[in-house]
Amino acid sequence: MTHLQHRISTSLLAGALAVATMAAIPAAAAVAADTPGTGACTTTITGPLTGALTAAVGTTCLNNVVLHGAITVNPGAALVVTDSTIYGAITTNGASAFTFCNSSTVGGAISVATSTGFILIGDGGDATGTCAGGHIDGAVTLNANSGGVELGGNTIGGAVKVTANIAPTSGVPVEDAATEIEGNSVGGTLTCSGNNPVPTNDMKPNTVSSTRTGETCASSTF
Repeated sequence: MTHLQHRISTSLLAGALAVATMAAIPAAAAVAADTPGTGACTTTITGPLTGALTAAVGTTCLNNVVLHGAITVNPGAALVVTDSTIYGAITTNGASAFTFCNSSTVGGAISVATSTGFILIGDGGDATGTCAGGHIDGAVTLNANSGGVELGGNTIGGAVKVTANIAPTSGVPVEDAATEIEGNSVGGTLTCSGNNPVPTNDMKPNTVSSTRTGETCASSTF
């Protein structure tokens, strides 16, 4: 075998090994994606509704709903809101998970605290995402959640306050290894504090009309 033939054979072998290595990487590891933590629906609601709604147990799914009333999610329950309009606030405390995709609130804030599962409020246009951002006519408060948080691609009329959230995972590539605040338009202030690790914008800057304070959120390029 000539020296040139040896070099070509070695290059081909290296290339084959590289291809084999890439093929062995699971799809979930090769391309990070947001997976809602809310699971299968146990109650599904569609159409127009009037009056306050409580998600008491299991996973309540609102699909193409127009609700004239506020929503409360009980501890341990989960809520999915998709392609819907809520004339009122959404409040969760101790929920197992919360998903809000391609939906709007009118005259209503969103407050999510002490959730143990993933909080997904728009995926910010992630390459493999399927949860479009929405319009929130009020403030967004995300406090002391421990299952991961993503707030992405939303138009938010009020302030955004993100405090004391703990990401459940670490390592790369793992989506939501830190609280993600990405590609939002925020009409009020953006405040972050006590998050572990500090929030990331996943290279998708937020537009903030008022002041930015705390952690990475204080940067004008965040």
